[in-house]
Amino acid sequence: MALKLYRRHRKECEGGHPEDTRTGEFEEGRRGWKRCACIIHVSGTIAGKFNRRQTGQTGWDGAKAITAEWVKNGSWTGEVTVPEPLPEPTNSHRVTIENAVKAFLKELKETAAFATHKKYRLLLKKFVEFSEKGGFAMMDQWEPTDVREFRSSWGISPQTAARNMSMVKPFFEYCVANKWLTSNPARMVKNPRGRDAAEKRAEQKMPFTDDELKRMYDACPAYGTSAKHKWTGDDLADFISLSTYTGLRISDVALFHIDRLRPNGEIIIRTTKAGTHVCTWVPQWLQERIRARAEQCGPLIFGAHATKSLDVITDLWRRKLNKLWEACGPWKEKPTPHRFRHTFARILLQKPGVTVRDVAELLGNTEEMIRKHYGAWVPERQARLTRILQEAFEGKPKLVEIPRRSR
Repeated sequence: MALKLYRRHRKECEGGHPEDTRTGEFEEGRRGWKRCACIIHVSGTIAGKFNRRQTGQTGWDGAKAITAEWVKNGSWTGEVTVPEPLPEPTNSHRVTIENAVKAFLKELKETAAFATHKKYRLLLKKFVEFSEKGGFAMMDQWEPTDVREFRSSWGISPQTAARNMSMVKPFFEYCVANKWLTSNPARMVKNPRGRDAAEKRAEQKMPFTDDELKRMYDACPAYGTSAKHKWTGDDLADFISLSTYTGLRISDVALFHIDRLRPNGEIIIRTTKAGTHVCTWVPQWLQERIRARAEQCGPLIFGAHATKSLDVITDLWRRKLNKLWEACGPWKEKPTPHRFRHTFARILLQKPGVTVRDVAELLGNTEEMIRKHYGAWVPERQARLTRILQEAFEGKPKLVEIPRRSR
């Protein structure tokens, strides 16, 4: 009969396991197992004599060494001395997962935009929760297989998972830079690529058409007619106009300050890393509307807010826009505030003389991204394709319809 090793748990078990229960080495190797210092026992037959005996060891290697000596001596009797194991090298830079996440988010807050910081904060909250379920306490416990399991736990589309992984990797790089990790386990994890994922990455953005914009403006007068509404259809019309003519995101429009409007009609839409301003221009009628709003509502032309939470502020305007869009009737594509930004790009690209580089600079994107997402509205692209087709078929014989035979 082979000898069997098992750990017998005490009443004072540090891992909280029930008293007098037994566990084996394989069972304790599972994810999330809580370690303890209960003694390992052995049972079986040596030299024809069955016995149960404790090894006096709390580690499996030591218990196996003791058992091997008993088998070698052919007897359960006698004391066996096992040499002390060499001390494991300690990592002076070890850090807990909780502290690593806090340090990363604190440093990120100094340089990242609010929306960016929020995305990292929500994802790393899931990271901490997953670590706790897996029994991880220290950063250096994470391995590539754990990152893959973490990614699988999201239950989202491959496209969204790829975006999340683009945030997970910088976090691990931050830990490597601080010497909390020797390597980045997320670098070994490749994003799954398939036909559907490739099509989604290359999909065109859907701006509002001129007809859809008109439907919105026509629906504005009926909005906010009751006394309980603080904001009216005129407020929504101004919000839509400013969004469309500047390409600003909903948060920037909701917190638009009159100082962004220059006397010549230019509006500062962003500041580059070099410290220079990028401006767009709005027509005279919209300039007058912005200045009139500043006189009525104050420097923040869409009103000051008691809350400092950007999520709360933008959600207020999302609800207003959603109510307006419901009044417009059915939509072919779901309307969202970000489609105003796409509309800004579409209007510019449809104008002669406007280059992809110009639109990329105004939106703060690369030319490659503009071509990928707004290629259908790039005149130079279609002109080039048309020219290629004209040259390819020039001088070719005309196609003649072949008469069909009568049955």
